[in-house]
Amino acid sequence: MKHELIRRFQLNRAGRDFAVGDIHGMYSLLEKKLAQIEFDPACDRLFSVGDLVNRGPESTRVLAFLSQPWFYAIKGNHEDIVLHAETRAEYQDILRRLKAFWLNELPAPKRHRVREAFRRLPLVFELETKAGFIGMVHAECPFDSWQEMKQVLLSPGGNARLQEKLMWARRRFAALDSTRIEGVDALVVGHNIVEKMMVLGNTYYIDTGAFLQDGRHDLTLLDLHTLTPV
Repeated sequence: MKHELIRRFQLNRAGRDFAVGDIHGMYSLLEKKLAQIEFDPACDRLFSVGDLVNRGPESTRVLAFLSQPWFYAIKGNHEDIVLHAETRAEYQDILRRLKAFWLNELPAPKRHRVREAFRRLPLVFELETKAGFIGMVHAECPFDSWQEMKQVLLSPGGNARLQEKLMWARRRFAALDSTRIEGVDALVVGHNIVEKMMVLGNTYYIDTGAFLQDGRHDLTLLDLHTLTPV
């Protein structure tokens, strides 16, 4: 079955839209944050930049968000790890190093359903918002042009190397590259841990290390209609 690589969303005229940084198994913390902003599931929407699971203590509970009609997630490298661990020993070793025991504690049929859910996750979101046209990927856009990235991603046969970069790459962040991504007003990403949201060019880094819980890191929710953390 061919899965959707890019998913587009029209302007939410009824409520608010938020992006959430890497959740990493912090289910209770996200529930608390949603309560603080009085999130209304009847009209508000929540968009995850990926990395729903591993590291934190409640990965299994986080999976429940995937069945909510107001919750949307793209595939992060930790979902990719879970998928590859089904057949590749090196990814099984990564899960062991992460102490991600939650997966093997699930009955085999449920593990299969989790992997199928992760397999179906798109790699890219596009959203019309009051702040303009927003793109979302997990790690980075390796092209300076959003349209060029999409053309390569959707080329016949797909582009496995590009798909990997969208989930795993750290080149722009490591170089503190402030080059604007043409074709989007803002690009929202996770993957690289920052103490508070960082903006380089028009790329918004919102993985603020929720799982660390060390007094300096927290879970970030970004209002997509104003591009401000809440």
